[in-house]
Amino acid sequence: MIQINNKIFFCFFSILFPLWGQGCCQTCFSLNQCIEYAYKQNFDVKLKELRLKQSENTLQQSQKAIYPNLSGSFSQGINSGRSIDPFTNDFVQRTISSNSFGANTNFMIFNGFSLKNQIIQNQYNAEADQVEIQRAKNELRIRITLAYMQVLMNQELSKIAQEQIQNIQSQYERVKALVNEGNMPKTNLIDLDAQLATAEYDALNAKNNIDVSKLSLAQLMAFPNFVAYDIENNSIEGKTLLLNDNYLQNILSGFYFQPIIKSAELRVRSANMGTRLAEAGKYPTVSLGAGVGSAYSSAASKEYNYFNQLGFNLNQFARLSINIPIYTNGQVQGRITNAQINQKITEIQLSQTKLQLKQEIEQAYLGAKITQEKFIAAQKQISAQQIAYDSAKDRFLEGLLHAIELNTFRINLEKAKSNLIQSKYEFYFRKTILDFYVKR
Repeated sequence: MIQINNKIFFCFFSILFPLWGQGCCQTCFSLNQCIEYAYKQNFDVKLKELRLKQSENTLQQSQKAIYPNLSGSFSQGINSGRSIDPFTNDFVQRTISSNSFGANTNFMIFNGFSLKNQIIQNQYNAEADQVEIQRAKNELRIRITLAYMQVLMNQELSKIAQEQIQNIQSQYERVKALVNEGNMPKTNLIDLDAQLATAEYDALNAKNNIDVSKLSLAQLMAFPNFVAYDIENNSIEGKTLLLNDNYLQNILSGFYFQPIIKSAELRVRSANMGTRLAEAGKYPTVSLGAGVGSAYSSAASKEYNYFNQLGFNLNQFARLSINIPIYTNGQVQGRITNAQINQKITEIQLSQTKLQLKQEIEQAYLGAKITQEKFIAAQKQISAQQIAYDSAKDRFLEGLLHAIELNTFRINLEKAKSNLIQSKYEFYFRKTILDFYVKR
């Protein structure tokens, strides 16, 4: 089950193409390409796909079990010394060779509907395993989306850091000209030097954060080389649609269609069939058997040749068998009790899953609503800080403001820009998670 944390942890991954092995230049990939590659490489998805194949094979076996079976037999023997002549039943002192052939078939007529219920149970298990694959892919998709947006966010933060360097350098040139003209004290240049060094350090950290986020997802996806690839530098503007009052109700009305709920429901149905299978032990079983066989012995080779003996010794049989359970030492009742307990366990797990998913959706909605408010507030904040910084920059060039005071306005503007970027991506991520819960 996907857990929504209070903090957003972002990371990125680039997708591998065959061109990588050919030494091709760096290539950009979209979010969908990253997700599709992750589906093919993720070990959890691969294991669930193998379990599905196993369940489907078990289902096919149970479907074929309703047909009669057929077996053949052949034996070759030799007796030396004192033996019994198979034709006269007298003891003879000679070496006798013999062989026999046979074919048997058996058909189950009735066994308490055990075969029928087994097929239904195996069908539910296969469907549940199929749903588990989709569930694993949904969870993986969210993780990749989170990782992808971390790189986008870090790229925007790095861009802001570079803009700050350019801004300080531009101010430095203006202040340097004013200092040379004697219109501004030299201490302002020293302060700007310190600010520039700090901005360059922050830009380096921002650049390193991009590499760290790429590496984090590359390791998550077992990607061999995170350096050779990048992602499409596309913006999410226009995608961060605001939540409305009916959004939560739309989600809650369709969350029962989520793979995790479907899987739990199918497990309950499978457990119900398990109870019926256990109850089949109380009923009689009826089966029909038939066979044909023949034999050859060298003791009668003088009277009958090989094929004449086979025809002479040919035998057939048909058998109707009825097995009625009278006393089973409590074994049947024990299996029924265990099956009933298992059914109650799956029912409780289903109820627990529904409650947990509902609570998870409510928490995710509240988190998205909070980040939406932060995003709107950050938009207002950056507008106010931009006006304040532009005004402070004009006063600084007029000599009415010290460089340290200007740096305070610059830091506030930079923080406002960072808050806007982080709240934007955090809201989009939480909104994306909520979209997964909407009935499709």
